[in-house]
Amino acid sequence: MMFSRSVSPHIPGILLVLGSSCFCVSSATFALFPSNNVNQQLLSTPPLNIQRRLFASTSASASTSVSNLNHSLVSENHSRLHTRLQASVVPDLGMIANSVSSVSPKVNAVLVSTSVAILAGYHINLFSKEFKSESNSGDCKTWRQYQADTREDWAKYVRDTEGWLYAIQTLRNAITAQTFLATTVLSLLTLITGRIWDILRSASKTSERQLLTVQLTSIAMPMLISAYQFLQGVRLMTHAGFMFPVKKNDTKVDNIMRQTQNCQWLGLRWMYISLAPIAWAVGGSRAFFVSASSLLQFFRSIDKKPEGLGHEEFQGGNI
Repeated sequence: MMFSRSVSPHIPGILLVLGSSCFCVSSATFALFPSNNVNQQLLSTPPLNIQRRLFASTSASASTSVSNLNHSLVSENHSRLHTRLQASVVPDLGMIANSVSSVSPKVNAVLVSTSVAILAGYHINLFSKEFKSESNSGDCKTWRQYQADTREDWAKYVRDTEGWLYAIQTLRNAITAQTFLATTVLSLLTLITGRIWDILRSASKTSERQLLTVQLTSIAMPMLISAYQFLQGVRLMTHAGFMFPVKKNDTKVDNIMRQTQNCQWLGLRWMYISLAPIAWAVGGSRAFFVSASSLLQFFRSIDKKPEGLGHEEFQGGNI
């Protein structure tokens, strides 16, 4: 009884000592049986007491964790810097597309009006020159006039020589070519109309629908006129093939062959002109203006009089 009373006040102290001893033993066990390179380095050092080894192991682990953290931060900063440099060097394509398409309505109207005026003004001037050339006995002939005169002279040659087989073969080749051109134009128009119609149905704004409708109309009109002119040329040449043997002394066949050249020229010309509104629908008003300027230079090169050949030489050797 006396022993229990004398010992009971010291029980908390004994438990505290036992806990400290257990903690020290476990720490010593961790230090004596290392699981990493740091603790192996500690074992290679001269023996220290348990407390100093525990402090050294904790400090080494903390320094290793800090170095790993610094390495990860440096890698993350490096990746962010690389991303920023890439963004500064490689431009954003979306921003470029928006900047290209961001043209004010006034500028759009000016570019579209100028493009139409370029094409219309050129052909008005061309027809005026042809009219003056016909009234002045052919002082300055264009390519279309050369071709029309050649076909008229060809019809006269066929009538004079009665080369009906040669005439039919030539007309057959011309009919095949113009039929192919008409079919090609209509096929392209079908594809373009289907694509624009899908975009038109998905458009949410009324202004976008109106613009797409105008663009589709501006594309369809020249292409339909082009196909119509090609088919008119085919119809006239088919009729001329039947008239040759029947109307031997009639000049109507000559006039019909002249009209076939005009139909072919108009078919090709409207087909070329349709490229401008197609560029407008694809690239905007700027592309419309660029295509109209390019077509102007192209028309000037193909409508002029052939250089280095007179009218008689041209008709005789180079049709």
